[in-house]
Amino acid sequence: MRVIALFGADNSGKAVLAEALSQRLEQRGVAATLVVAPLSERSPHALALEAYRNALILLVASASPTPVDDALRAALIGAKLGFAVVHGDGAEQLANAWNAIGAPADSDDRGSAPPEANATWSWACDKCSDPTCEHRLFTELLAQRR
Repeated sequence: MRVIALFGADNSGKAVLAEALSQRLEQRGVAATLVVAPLSERSPHALALEAYRNALILLVASASPTPVDDALRAALIGAKLGFAVVHGDGAEQLANAWNAIGAPADSDDRGSAPPEANATWSWACDKCSDPTCEHRLFTELLAQRR
């Protein structure tokens, strides 16, 4: 069974997202365990990140970047854990999380089958701003032009 872990500051909306995502997973028949990762506001580095090594990690971004967001991102990167950053509010946030999971976000989508457990996880993130990711993307695009 797939484990989906939500990380984020208290003001990120992760609790509301967890409830909506749980309902969506159940409606679609996707077998997954949803975990809202506990967060120590003082020391996100103290999280037991090793427990999430095989989980699909969603970092729920706050509307305005906070030091907690930065610390969580740094801790996840430091632990060499892959994660997707989920932006937005309400329905947009749910759609972005659903996209990161690899499942169709539109409820009338015909292809609502659960994603394969061994499928490559990829997504388009227009708000990511990760310099390493952007460098790789643009390097690949330039190589395709040649």
